[in-house]
Amino acid sequence: MSIDYHIIKYQTDAKQNKLEHLFKDLFAFSKDFQGGSSAPWQPPTDVYETPDEIIVKMSLSGTKPEDIQLTFSNEILTISGFRTDSSPHQKTCFYQVEIRYGYFERSIYIPKPVNTDTIQAVYKDGFLEVVLPKAQQQLSKTLLIKINFQE
Repeated sequence: MSIDYHIIKYQTDAKQNKLEHLFKDLFAFSKDFQGGSSAPWQPPTDVYETPDEIIVKMSLSGTKPEDIQLTFSNEILTISGFRTDSSPHQKTCFYQVEIRYGYFERSIYIPKPVNTDTIQAVYKDGFLEVVLPKAQQQLSKTLLIKINFQE
């Protein structure tokens, strides 16, 4: 029986990420108002796989493209940036606050090898879509192993 440790690690990371979000939502209300918390917020993100690619789609409406940075290192895609509140109105009282502003950062484990030379990112209609083409995995080589018999 063969165990694919990359799948187990990916599933564990995904469950841990869901737990972290749950605890953040339950125990901390950290909206980034001007002068507020310095902890980065995490935009809603989808990560899925097609036969040839891994796709990361992130909701970043209201963020300027020049305020978004992407890095890929050691199987981790990190998307960070800053969204400012450009509302011309002076706010004296809040009745509902759901839109987050300030510094955001999201690090995503990519569970399969990718071709880093052809990663593409497109920002359109408030969504950032990062396409990570899968790298061709080397076929396992068949080796002849000589057995030494000892008496």
